Amino acid sequence: MFDKEYSFKGTHADKVVKLTAKFDDKNSIFKRNLDVYMMAPIVGFLYQRKAESNNDGEQITTKIFPEQLISNSDDLAFNYRLIMLLDKNYEPDIEKRIDKAFRDYNSDRASKDEKLFESYVLGGVDVLYEKIIGNDSSAEAYMSNLYDFMEDMNERYNQTIDANHIEELCKLAKQ
Repeated sequence: MFDKEYSFKGTHADKVVKLTAKFDDKNSIFKRNLDVYMMAPIVGFLYQRKAESNNDGEQITTKIFPEQLISNSDDLAFNYRLIMLLDKNYEPDIEKRIDKAFRDYNSDRASKDEKLFESYVLGGVDVLYEKIIGNDSSAEAYMSNLYDFMEDMNERYNQTIDANHIEELCKLAKQ
């Protein structure tokens, strides 16, 4: 799954470009498109935000090269598997979620699951852009927005993950 070039398109490409652009002489929110791609599905899942790819207006694209994806495939596969394991709305049965995360991963049976993952990636891009960039244009505003976003993530994380979830994940990891 993470062995070929990936392209953000349309409005999502524009948002990724802005998330990776330098907002002053030396700083940017994300260094590379890959960094956005690694963070976005987790953010999309935590915010339960999904989106579809679009090409509104111009054919804007921004890419992640295969070498970057391949060299980070373990982390990307971890994110994918984590979402497959945790998304009870998508698949209520834990055994089927385990199959989706491990047995079906990178197979012909994973097409629908990969589309779900992609929708969380794009939804996460939307959330990252809205929360960090929004309508602001100054370095100070970006830093303030980033701080507020991190605080919001901390509140969401601490409310969403409880001891039972952690225990369940530990049991799965031991299998």
